Order: sequence, then C-alpha cells, then structure tokens
Amino acid sequence: MSPTLQHSEQHTGQHSDLSSEIAAFYAHQMPLLEARDFEAFVQTFTEDCSFGYEGAWQLGSRPALLEGVRANISRYGTSTIRHWFENRRAEPQPDGATRVTATCLVSVTDENGDVTFEPSCVVTDELVRTGEGLRARSRVIRHDVPDPGRYYARLAAQHS
Repeated sequence: MSPTLQHSEQHTGQHSDLSSEIAAFYAHQMPLLEARDFEAFVQTFTEDCSFGYEGAWQLGSRPALLEGVRANISRYGTSTIRHWFENRRAEPQPDGATRVTATCLVSVTDENGDVTFEPSCVVTDELVRTGEGLRARSRVIRHDVPDPGRYYARLAAQHS
C-alpha cells in the first residue's frame, strides 16, 4: 500500500469531519459577502485578521477589512456576485490552525442577465477554532494574472 493511501485511510474519519466543517464555514461565509452583509462577513474573521491580495494590498484588522470590503464590492454596482470555491485542500498547522487552499471563480451577473467572470484565483486561508466556531485568521488571494499590479491599477481606473 502506498504511504499516501495508508495516510489517507488512517485519517479518513478525522479528515471527513474537518472537511465538512470547512465546507460549512465557506457555505456560511461567502453568501454573507454576496448579500453585501459586510458586518456579518467580517465577523467570520478573527479580530486581528489579515486580508490581502498578493501583489496589491493587505489589511490588518476587522475594522480595516470592513472598510476595504465596502470599497471593493461597490465596484459591482447592482450586479449579483457569486464565489465558487473548489478543490479545497486542508492542511493542519503546528499551532492548531488549518491552512485551506482553494481555487476560486467569481461570477458577476448584471441587470440584463449577462454573466462575466473575474480572473480565476487561489485563495489561501488560515482558519482557527474559536468559541464561535471556525474563523479566518488570514486570507491571501492570488489572481491568475501575470502582473497583479497592472491588473489592480486597471480595475481602479475603471471604477474611479
């Protein structure tokens, strides 16, 4: 039996519980953002959270995240946004946190029903267990673009 398969069989029950809990976390968290319930979305992060886009900006607290989310999501106007997290990989960390890496697509549906997509990205979260359940201690988003700085500059120019 391969070491990978043996490792998988030894941790199936524990991994299944954690995978279900992580899936429930994102099933709760992302609809809050999509519904523009920014205050509730920010509560899914720890008080001292960090949140950022690789090659662009980084925020370092819930109040800063709240301000950043409000400013960023406003560029969508009245369009409906959806976040599609797939291929989640959970890796327990020595400090008890769990690093979750996922591929993500963001769809944007305008008032006419026309759908566009943001560039695909990889989201890396550090989830920690608190008295309220799982919370994100950090999130780093890396868009699949060769020059993130140019991409974000173009976005800023379009929506200023």
